[in-house]
Amino acid sequence: MTFLTFAAKIFAPKFFLFRLLPYTLVIPIILFEALSLSGCVSTSTAIPSLYIVSLRSSQNTTALSGVKVRLGYFGICADDGSTQRCQTSAGGSADIITANLFPGFPSAGTNGTSNKAKTDAASNAVVKDLVSTALDLQKQVFVSILAGAGLLFVVGLVFLFLLKRDIANPQPDKPRRSAIIRRGTFGMLFLSSALVFTAALATTETAGALQYSSSATKDAPILLEAGITLQVLQWMAFGFSLLFTLAVPLLTKSGITVATFKGEA
Repeated sequence: MTFLTFAAKIFAPKFFLFRLLPYTLVIPIILFEALSLSGCVSTSTAIPSLYIVSLRSSQNTTALSGVKVRLGYFGICADDGSTQRCQTSAGGSADIITANLFPGFPSAGTNGTSNKAKTDAASNAVVKDLVSTALDLQKQVFVSILAGAGLLFVVGLVFLFLLKRDIANPQPDKPRRSAIIRRGTFGMLFLSSALVFTAALATTETAGALQYSSSATKDAPILLEAGITLQVLQWMAFGFSLLFTLAVPLLTKSGITVATFKGEA
């Protein structure tokens, strides 16, 4: 038994387990991306706290006290000071979504001419403006690049599975097929990581800029606040995604096998 044979028998199992470690990164990548995309779509535990920005009126009136709108990639939440409601924003107009999120608006006194009726009408207009502004930001500013990154990551995993099979059962007569699978694996995973980075950076910078501009602008009608939790999730998703992508060469490398040295025992 040569030294190389002895080393293979000792270290091959440990090396095999070490090569499996990068696969554990898939779970947090999918989890963090899914949580980021599901922010504000329902009132399930912690989901309403996953928002890009929150909006509230700068008017300090009793009717608007505690009124706040939170915005996610595909959902929107509202807090009227006592109850929190969330829903998806797809396919709904500002009027319909406002009525769903704030069933107490418009109040019964909006059709009168008294001071209370005028105050209620003004409050209703502010609430609708909050929802309309949130929907505009969602459609025109905070485009869901992260969803595309998640799709590319799943496609990259499929290519990785095919690449592993191709390495285990090589077909020398089909070199072009092997090259396409390898390029597809690395291309999809690297592009996915790049898009996660783009989404995280764009969200952080844009939300921060909106928060600063609204607080620095005198008499701004709407004050915005960036959602830190969602930003952290996106940056963590990028970190794990990058680590997994960089570990792919290790996953696709032929490892040490004891079988190779059986003839020397």
